[in-house]
Amino acid sequence: MSTAEAIYELVKTLPEEQASLVLVFTQFVQQQGRQNPSQTFPLGTLTGLRGIAKPVDALSTGLDVATDYTNYLIRKYQ
Repeated sequence: MSTAEAIYELVKTLPEEQASLVLVFTQFVQQQGRQNPSQTFPLGTLTGLRGIAKPVDALSTGLDVATDYTNYLIRKYQ
């Protein structure tokens, strides 16, 4: 069974609302494939924040997050 066939079989079992979400997602994936793969994202987008996340098991307060982000920006733009 091909991937498309497997997806079709699974989607047939979903309620209409969830099937619609799958449709929207596949349209998004299709659109992304049409765009230039070498597209770069400007600084300030979430991809520019890569590397500042802590492991999931590390719990932080809002102040900890703000401090970590401030320190990250200082290191990045020095």
